[in-house]
Amino acid sequence: MIRTKPFSETDKLRLWEIEKDPQISKKMPGAIKTHSELEEWLSENIVYGICDTENNIIGFVQLYTMGKSLIQRLPLENKKNLYEISYALPEKYRYKNGLVSEAVREICALYPNFQIVAFASHDNEKSIRVLEHSGFTLIGKTKYHANEKTENLVYKKA
Repeated sequence: MIRTKPFSETDKLRLWEIEKDPQISKKMPGAIKTHSELEEWLSENIVYGICDTENNIIGFVQLYTMGKSLIQRLPLENKKNLYEISYALPEKYRYKNGLVSEAVREICALYPNFQIVAFASHDNEKSIRVLEHSGFTLIGKTKYHANEKTENLVYKKA
């Protein structure tokens, strides 16, 4: 089950804990270091909580716009109404069958007019599997940051 904003103060504290998880923060594009940055992140992005059966936030899915430099590197002809999707779920919840894939599918269905792309490292098999199970198709490779040495896989929602 996906729960939408606004997040309660308890939910925000849980999001803060998730964001601070070293396994999560090392893979997320932007690190949130303060509570005010968390508030800013929630106000500037489309963020949904992934909830457990007791309606507690255990992870999140977010949609956000990308920088112009990254958009220019994307292997897409149409670059209008373009959003990146990312997701995070702490390790102890990752083996619940299809939980993240279901959340990603739900969020994509809420925004049918968005062109949604995602990035995955070649070695991140779990994230690749989530994207494929969520209806994303591999469309190419690019460097997420222009100065990086390795390219990421680029997926697009079909």
